[in-house]
Order: sequence, then C-alpha cells, then structure tokens
Amino acid sequence: MATEKNKTIFEMLRERGLFSISTQKMAVGFMEHWGVDAFRAVIETHLVEESKIADILCDELKMPRLSRVRTLHVEKDVFEFIAYDVALEHTIFPFELKTDGTLKVAFADPSSRLKLEKIQELASRPIEPYIAERSEIISAIQRHYPLSKQLPSLVSKLQRGGVES
Repeated sequence: MATEKNKTIFEMLRERGLFSISTQKMAVGFMEHWGVDAFRAVIETHLVEESKIADILCDELKMPRLSRVRTLHVEKDVFEFIAYDVALEHTIFPFELKTDGTLKVAFADPSSRLKLEKIQELASRPIEPYIAERSEIISAIQRHYPLSKQLPSLVSKLQRGGVES
C-alpha cells in the first residue's frame, strides 16, 4: 500500500519537477511554524494543486482515484465504522461497505502504512483505500456524516473546553 521506498511527498514532487529545494525549505518552515506534516504543508500553502498531488499519490501508491467524493450516494451504515472525529483527524471518508465486509475509504494521504493499518484496526474490518482530494473529503465529511455521529465529538470538545460558547 505505501510506496516501496516509502518516499516522502517532497521526493515525489521533486522527481516530477514540481518542487525545488527552496520550495521545500519554505514548506518545511510552514510545517515547523504550524505543526503540520509535509502533506498538509504542501496542500495548505497551495504550492502544488490538490489534484496534481492526488494524481501523483495514485501513481506512486498504485491506488485508485476517487473524484467528486462529496456528491457520492453513501449509505449511513458506513459511518458506524469510522468515527466523525477520526475521519476529520485523518482526512478520510468511508463511502461503501462491500458485501464481503470490506470498507471502501477515501484518503487524502494514504502514503503511511501505519495510518492505513490504524484505520483498518479502528474500523475492525479490511479497508480498500482510494485517493481523493483533501478538500473533497472534508466537504464530504461535513455533508454526509449524520449529526448523531458528530455530536459525541462536539460534546467531548465542550467538556475539554475546546469549543467557545
């Protein structure tokens, strides 16, 4: 699932001529300042278009691409396997439960084998990863997750003092 050499997003982008050393330094500075990983630094600084990053990840990881995630017809039972806060934290979106029990999940960045294994463990079933643009996944989470699945996360944040009233 992850790349054989476990390339970083920076290496993938440099190999395709989309990133220079100076661009990487700027992204690393963003990472350090905001405490985000390399993937989010590239996405949030708009150094490379999301669609190009998704295409590169599909090519490198040999995973299928999923377009228009937010407009998918999704059965509500898929949300039983991935909690709302987990979906947001990892930028993933469950969208189909196959008849064999495998859960199809869209990932913004599935390049970490540990992340894939963690999601499979949390879902308590095999997963079939797809790659989609981060903004599409976030939009799908906000549009499709039932309020009943969002409330436990909101209540937890309120109890920890993480949401202003």
